[in-house]
Amino acid sequence: MTKTLAIFGAGPVLGLSLARRFGREGFRVALVARTTENLDALVAELGRDGIEASGFVGDVYEPAQIATAVAAIGRIDAVAFNPGGGNMGEGIVSVLDVDPGNLRLILDRFVVSAVALVRAVLPAMTERGDGAILFTAGQSGLHPAPFLGNAGMAQAALRNYFHNLNLVLAEKGVYVGAVNVGALIEGSVPHRTLTAGPLDFEPEVIHPDVFADAFWKLYATREAPEALVGSFGR
Repeated sequence: MTKTLAIFGAGPVLGLSLARRFGREGFRVALVARTTENLDALVAELGRDGIEASGFVGDVYEPAQIATAVAAIGRIDAVAFNPGGGNMGEGIVSVLDVDPGNLRLILDRFVVSAVALVRAVLPAMTERGDGAILFTAGQSGLHPAPFLGNAGMAQAALRNYFHNLNLVLAEKGVYVGAVNVGALIEGSVPHRTLTAGPLDFEPEVIHPDVFADAFWKLYATREAPEALVGSFGR
């Protein structure tokens, strides 16, 4: 039976690389994103690569839309929580500017939404005794950075969550892991924004295929719950 990877927060950079990497291993791909325009372009691009793909409209930040997309996709063998896009950086503040409102915003995006996705896909995976849940995470959950005040707090919470999930679900046949992004992803919105003007430093930039390979290695080996790619901010 052909396995299905579902990417929640699919885009033309990391999401596309993830789809291609798993597609090369024989997976079909279900793509979840906010707009049909984005989805149609991704499905067409993957089709030219010979990868079977389908698009599903849904906002990864909205739990109800996550549940609707999971139901529409059907069987999901591996799921990737890949929040991001053009508004990813909005609301992120330095540690001295964290307040209950902006903390709640970021926790909703990166932790509450992650929990909603897990709750939607996990019952079928545990019933089958097989599955994988993958997260795109940030290295501020490992290495605190004051300029990522509320984001780092959310990433630390997410890291605690996926480590604990992996511990308790391993005996049920479900793997949980994350790739921590420690550099600018080439072509991403943060990369384009940061490099739009002159810089007084040389940022570390890594091609999205490198991150996709890290995801595949985690999934294929199931030996560790996380990997760090890059060392930005350390």
